[in-house]
Amino acid sequence: MPGDTDEGDFGHWARDPDLSAAGARYRAELRAEAAVYEQLAAKDRLRGRTLGDVAAEAVARGDIIAVAVTGRSFTGQLSYAAGDLACLRTSAGETVEVHLSGAVALRVVEEVREGGHGRTPGPGTFAARLGEHEAAGTLLEIGARVPDGGLVGRIEAVGVDHVVVTGVDGARWFVARSAIDYVLPRRR
Repeated sequence: MPGDTDEGDFGHWARDPDLSAAGARYRAELRAEAAVYEQLAAKDRLRGRTLGDVAAEAVARGDIIAVAVTGRSFTGQLSYAAGDLACLRTSAGETVEVHLSGAVALRVVEEVREGGHGRTPGPGTFAARLGEHEAAGTLLEIGARVPDGGLVGRIEAVGVDHVVVTGVDGARWFVARSAIDYVLPRRR
C-alpha cells in the first residue's frame, strides 16, 4: 500500500520512543566504558615511565621544578635530562646535576605552557657526567648520603661503583655512586 514502509526501511524504528531511549542508554554506556579504558591507559602510561622520563618531559615543557635531595632542595628549570641525570638551572645561575637514581623527589612548582627545550647532546648517565668532572678537574660540592652530608672537592677517579674524591682539606674519600644525590660545581 502507498505510505506503508517496506520491511527494509528502518525509518519507523527510528521514530519509536522506546528504541530511541534504549539507543541513548547504550551510547551512554559505551561512552562511560571508553572513559574507563582511557583512564586505565593513562595510568598504565604513568606506571611505565621512569623518573628520567618525567625529567625529560619537564625539560621539553620548561616547567619550574623543585628538587628535594638529602638535606637540600633546589628550585629552577631543568635544562637537561638523560638516563639517571637531570641538570637544574637555579635562579642564582647555578647548575645542580641531580642523580635521579639517588634519594631524590621532583615536584612541579609551575607548569609552563611554552618555552621548553629540545633534546640537546650531553652525557647519557650521571656516571658519565661525573667522568666529565673528573677529566676537567671541577671543584664540586658533592651531596651524598654520608655522615656530614656534603663534601667539597675534586673527583680523582670514577670507579665501577664509587668515586674517589680529594676534599679541599686534602682528605681522600671513596664514595659509593649510589650514595651521591647531586653534584654542584663550585667556583674556584
